[in-house]
Amino acid sequence: MRVRRATRGDLLSIGRVADAAAWETYSGLLKPDTIGRLLTRDYSPAPLRRRLLQGGVRVADAGRAGVLGFVDAEFEAGRIRLTAISTEPAYRRTGIAKSLLASVRAAAPKLPVCADVLLGNLDGERFYESQGFSPGEIIEGALFDEDVVERRWWLPS
Repeated sequence: MRVRRATRGDLLSIGRVADAAAWETYSGLLKPDTIGRLLTRDYSPAPLRRRLLQGGVRVADAGRAGVLGFVDAEFEAGRIRLTAISTEPAYRRTGIAKSLLASVRAAAPKLPVCADVLLGNLDGERFYESQGFSPGEIIEGALFDEDVVERRWWLPS
């Protein structure tokens, strides 16, 4: 498996991984309508294509097995913000997310990294903690018509 920058040819594969990962992760935590709207907003081809052009989307390419995971990172002034790190559910806990995170870190090693995790997403919290992130502030907001509470996790530079 190799981690590389995503290309237009990866759009459908990223969408497939995002769909499978979102339903597995958020079912029971978010309303089904919210999950569907989130996937449409962030992982339909047009918005995903725009983010590809910004250069923060990387994929874990397993050759014939295809794209097994992706990370969507925004390189902001003074930090890297992970907006998503997802793996095909059948391949979780195999080091894919860790490799994706390492690729983002290598692109800007002097910047701290943050990620907002929906409270109740225990797998997400365990992953970030295992990678050296520390829990930070609680963020209350809305995702479409649903109130959500997230915790921001921080990894220093």
